[in-house]
Amino acid sequence: MSVAVTDPAAAAPSPESPYSRVVVPVLGMRDATDAHRVRNRLLRMEGVVAATVATDLDSVALSLDPGRVTLREIAAELDAIDFALADALVPLSIRGMTSSACVARVRTALEHVEGVVEAQVNPVLNRADVRILDRDINVEALMHAVRRAGYGVTPLGEHGAVADLESAAIYGSGAGANRFETLMLGIVWVLTVPLLLNLAWRVAGTPLFGPFWAFLLSSVVLGLGGARYAMGAWRAVETHAATMDLLVVLGSASAYLYSLIAWVSVGPEGRNLYFETAAAIIAFVRLGKWLEAVVKHGTTRAIRGLMELRAKSARVIKDGALISKPIDKVAVGDVVMVKPYERIPVDGVIVKGESAVDASMITGAGLPEDKGEGDVVTGGTMNGGGVLHVRAARVAADSTLAQIITLVEEAQARKVPLQRFVDRVTTAFVPVVLGLAVFTLFGWLALENAFAEAIRAAVSVLVIACPCALGLAAPAALVAGTGAAARAGILIRDVDSLEKAAGVDTVLFDKTGTLSEGRPFVTSVEALDGDISRLLTLAASAQQGSEHPLGRAILAHAETYGIVPESLKSFEAIPGRGVRAVLEGQTEVVVGNRPLMDAVGVDMAVGEWIAPLLAMQGRSAIWVAADGLLVGGISVSDPLRGDARRAVATLQAEGVACAVVSGDSNTAVAAAAESLGVKNAFSDAVPQTKVRIVRRLQAKGRSVAMVGDGINDAPALAEADLGIAVGTAADAAMQSADITLLRADVMSVANALSVARETWNKIRQNLALAFVYNVVALPVAALGFLSPTVAGAAMALSSVSVVGNAFLLTRWKPRLADAPLRPRYFSRRKSGQRR
Repeated sequence: MSVAVTDPAAAAPSPESPYSRVVVPVLGMRDATDAHRVRNRLLRMEGVVAATVATDLDSVALSLDPGRVTLREIAAELDAIDFALADALVPLSIRGMTSSACVARVRTALEHVEGVVEAQVNPVLNRADVRILDRDINVEALMHAVRRAGYGVTPLGEHGAVADLESAAIYGSGAGANRFETLMLGIVWVLTVPLLLNLAWRVAGTPLFGPFWAFLLSSVVLGLGGARYAMGAWRAVETHAATMDLLVVLGSASAYLYSLIAWVSVGPEGRNLYFETAAAIIAFVRLGKWLEAVVKHGTTRAIRGLMELRAKSARVIKDGALISKPIDKVAVGDVVMVKPYERIPVDGVIVKGESAVDASMITGAGLPEDKGEGDVVTGGTMNGGGVLHVRAARVAADSTLAQIITLVEEAQARKVPLQRFVDRVTTAFVPVVLGLAVFTLFGWLALENAFAEAIRAAVSVLVIACPCALGLAAPAALVAGTGAAARAGILIRDVDSLEKAAGVDTVLFDKTGTLSEGRPFVTSVEALDGDISRLLTLAASAQQGSEHPLGRAILAHAETYGIVPESLKSFEAIPGRGVRAVLEGQTEVVVGNRPLMDAVGVDMAVGEWIAPLLAMQGRSAIWVAADGLLVGGISVSDPLRGDARRAVATLQAEGVACAVVSGDSNTAVAAAAESLGVKNAFSDAVPQTKVRIVRRLQAKGRSVAMVGDGINDAPALAEADLGIAVGTAADAAMQSADITLLRADVMSVANALSVARETWNKIRQNLALAFVYNVVALPVAALGFLSPTVAGAAMALSSVSVVGNAFLLTRWKPRLADAPLRPRYFSRRKSGQRR
């Protein structure tokens, strides 16, 4: 049932209603049936009181019970029935986050803004990505919410178009800020080192100086080095939040104030003063944050490297003159001149000139490739020694480089599933620590210990607690891992794809264009009546509308014979089978494999004698029929890629089962499988067959990755646990894939699974490290085994160790085809994931 809602004010909340009203834009509704499905599905959700669907407005007016349902849950429910909220992504740069409690606070503030579906906050990138309903986009409201929470915020450009100053703020390349932090750290430590030396000598019985100098030095350290944490703690108090700043300030201030009171009360000879401890807490925390920033800067190196590839201007040829234009002013169709050894500014086609183009910075490929007139080039790649004139095809946000940056940023901004649990823990972490510190203080006093010892243990508890390590554990590894993958030409769509790639135990390869080079050529033509020219004319005419590599090979071969294809009246591509076309002369031509000929009723018995000739040495046999009669066949060879056998052997050595799934003939697929050392091969596979094979393996508990490049691979890529599209893939294949390989080689498949496993292992290691640290450290501090000074150093070290462990991922290198094989043993997990 569809009811038109013409007055948006009708969705406004009424003063007396306990329910909130919201109008949600929905994509994909076409008729009353769709509206009925959407309405019924939403009404089954807890917290949805009423739903009125307006298909003419593509929207649903909802009455919601506040606190019982969120827009994110509504979006997930719609997605489950193949509809989607009409929303947009708004990226923001956030300043001032110091712990996972800050992350939770920023996320909560953003998700309370009207129309926000979901907010993802990344403490490594200092970035928030906000999904908001299309009709409710209000960047000012989002920024106001962040500022009210006590943090700085700057809006970012769309689709990766981040301004230079903004990218410096996000990715840590602001040289001025770094110099200031380094200077402050130096001053703090110059003042703290004498205090620590004095503490050591005082323990030995001969202090270097008295309480006055300790008081003076620690006061300067707290004033200079602790001001930032004091302001953060004050904001936390104002907004009723509990953050790491609050723990640091409470710990250092408690030690300082206790020492000051004890010194004034007892006199200059008083012992058990903790001025040195108060200064050491600030010094160690600042050192930890500085080291953390340095390592985080390294983890974001990949995305910063991609940003540096963007050209700022281009020379446009207009009326014979060269005009320098900002890159965002270059339009599709403009001809751009690229001088020798300059970066190519746009995606386009070379219309004049020849040169060697180095694409290694984007694809990870090693050697420059010769390019000439008619060849496609990608913006961000490096021109060689020639002058090129390039006609712009894709510019600004539509360019390949901009899309790569956006994809990498979105993948890095996402949360791993484990992180959601961590967020819930860290939200309650600081209040629990405060409670434990109070309990420790009174517990020690209850056991008749001196107040000095009690305050020492309580301060140690406050200082040693480290929510930062928990908050950084997963994002740091995610940023480093996806960045390392991007440098190798491996683009991981999102965190879910990363997790699935880490657990893959079976890989299905398409043959043509994936395992093979994708540049087939005709080796022989067999006509039943001996008229090769007629056969080639029919085949080439029918293949004019095809984008398949085999079709292009037939067209190229016909062109060498000087054959001009006839005009087409109609054309139909049959995925995994071939093509069917009607020529202007009314001749109906069918070109394809044996199953297609059988399906259209062509008598193949007359051509049995040429079948062995066409399929020699594993070549592909393509049959040609006209008006229902077999005309002959064409033999096409498409050699396997040079690294295919090595890549398959690498995967098998790591415990990953491999199989070939192709629409090609049994002879061709069997020959390819034998050459690769693969036992399982499936031939004559149409898209539906590939999907069935994937499902059959999943039913056996296998976690399946499908690797393909063609439109006919798209359904299997979507059905598999993990879809991988190679660099030469059609757009449909890339859109269905979880991972896109910019390099057109097979070894990148093994590398993609390798970097995913490494990244996922680092995420688990970091989370385990952070949890174990806090679980062990807090009781040890509460029992009095650690001084506040040691506790401060341990807290700083915990964050640095987590980020440093993630930083090791930046050293990951893709394996080359000639690298030695190293077996990997792991237990296969049962995969219930379905896409």
